[in-house]
Amino acid sequence: MDDIITITALLHFIPAVILKILTIMLILVHNAFAVVVLRQTKLMSKIVEANISKIIYFISLSHLFASLAVLVWTILFL
Repeated sequence: MDDIITITALLHFIPAVILKILTIMLILVHNAFAVVVLRQTKLMSKIVEANISKIIYFISLSHLFASLAVLVWTILFL
């Protein structure tokens, strides 16, 4: 009887773990995208010099930090 309870509890636990792992994987992909955006913005700022280049770089850097904060929050609280 204890085996049935354990298996049932395990079956209810597995989807939550799979969902958490998939969510973290998707956020990691988004973080990779944020790094690419930051790199492209840095390269663009070197090629095209404009007054707004520093603002655009700051926005992309803020995007990277925000996505890293979401990753940390997800790992800690999800």
